[in-house]
Formats: sequence, C-alpha cells, structure tokens
Amino acid sequence: MKTRHAQLGLTLIGFLFVVAVVIVFALVAFRTIPSYIEYYTVKKAVQGALDDTPDGNAVSIKKAFERRIGADYVDSVSWQDLQVTKQGNDIVGTISWEKRLPLFYNISLLLDFDVTASK
Repeated sequence: MKTRHAQLGLTLIGFLFVVAVVIVFALVAFRTIPSYIEYYTVKKAVQGALDDTPDGNAVSIKKAFERRIGADYVDSVSWQDLQVTKQGNDIVGTISWEKRLPLFYNISLLLDFDVTASK
C-alpha cells in the first residue's frame, strides 16, 4: 500500500494574491520614503537653526531655518510655519504639516508630521 504525501507549495492563485499584496506594500513604501526623508531634513534644520543662533531671537532663528531648508530643497514647509516659543529656560521650535500622497485612482495617503526641537 502506498501512502499519499500531502503536496506542499503555492498555487497560481495564491501566488498572484501574494504578488498583489507585495506590490501594494511596495507602492506605499516607495511613495512615503521621500516624505520621511524630508521630515528628517526639516527636523535637522530646526535643531540646527536653534543651535546656530546664540541669542535665541525668534527672527534670527527663522532666518537660519530658511537658509537651511533652502539649501536642502524642502518645499513642504516654509520659515513662516516655524513657531518659536520660550518654555522656561528653553527655546522651543515647533513646526507641523501634512502631506497628501495620491496612490491610485481616488485613493490617497495622508501623512501628518510634527517636529519639535529645543535648545
């Protein structure tokens, strides 16, 4: 008597389903990676602007921020979006923005970014 061994593997329909899921995740990843790179650039620019201005003047911090984002080609935010406040002995720079990324047809991805740095 021969015993049957269960077949292992992936059917064609299962393979197509796995490929579709991987393509959707890759599409979302490829669309969001530049936005997150820009987020870290803005975060570095806010911290650098706070570190560059020893007097803590809001106008000079915003000018330093403008120079930094201009050099890095950031277009999601501007120097007017930066809020500089004093909390206790710290100077805090805060900026927030959202970015809408169209994926396909009428489906979009909305990303909210908040950056806070202090000196």
